[in-house]
Amino acid sequence: MTEAEPAENQVQDGSESEYSRPVVKRAPRLSREDVFAAADAILVAGEKVTIANVRDHLGRGSPNTIQEHLETWWKRLGSRLRDIPGREFPNIPEPVAEALQGLWVTAVENAHAAIDRNTAQRDAALEERELAIAARERKLLDESQATLARSAALEEHLALAREQLASANARAERFESLLQARDAHIERLRTREEDLELQARELHGKLEAAAEAFQMERSRQEERHAANESRWLLEIDRGRQAAKETAKDHERQLKELRLQVSQIQGQRDELKRDLNETRADLRRTESARTLAEKRLAGVVLKAVKAARTAAATGTGARRATRGKPPK
Repeated sequence: MTEAEPAENQVQDGSESEYSRPVVKRAPRLSREDVFAAADAILVAGEKVTIANVRDHLGRGSPNTIQEHLETWWKRLGSRLRDIPGREFPNIPEPVAEALQGLWVTAVENAHAAIDRNTAQRDAALEERELAIAARERKLLDESQATLARSAALEEHLALAREQLASANARAERFESLLQARDAHIERLRTREEDLELQARELHGKLEAAAEAFQMERSRQEERHAANESRWLLEIDRGRQAAKETAKDHERQLKELRLQVSQIQGQRDELKRDLNETRADLRRTESARTLAEKRLAGVVLKAVKAARTAAATGTGARRATRGKPPK
């Protein structure tokens, strides 16, 4: 892209307008002499005469304009060197001079081609570097998005683990309440068993006391009513029958009490088995809750490490990319 021609600082002669714009002064276009002088200074300094060096030496100028003047400078360099006082070329035939001039032009064109190749290679390298940087940025962006996705998945797993832990705690509390209720029921059954055993002992004592009383009454009846043995024997038989009936009743009540005691003992054994099963369920629940807490802690630790690693990797890559100077 060539530089714009310098704008002339003109003022219109017509009627003055209050909305007239100020004229902006632009830098004058580079002349051929400016480029030639800069190229000569660079060549005398022992450096390569390139578009970039000329532009740096002048501090301004379009690369296309500098290239256009440099091509003329390279073509005229041989004749200029030949015309330097004290360094005139010897008089040679015109065909030889033309051949030497052609060789010089060929050398200049080859030098330009080499410069163009170097420039193209450097541009390709810069483009390749920019593509690599863009690919690295895309990779970092993909890794960041993957990290965010993993963090979201870990958050979901964490929420699910918390819900499972809350459910396990609720089940454990229900089991604990059920266990306490069963313990209270077992205690009531134990108290009832003790009461029934006490009643059985009282009934057995009453039966023994009745038998002793019967024997005593029989002895007294035998001693006092020896003469009326038949009548008293009949009364004794009646008493025996009554005693037998009473004994049968007592025996029946005793059997019923023993059956009730046996049933209560069976219920107590069943409740003990239920209690053992409930305690085993509670222990399994405690183990599951402990395992869930450990898994939850491991998931949280992995999420934190992954987030820190991704953040450190992204920050280091950005710093390394920003810190490298352009070639």
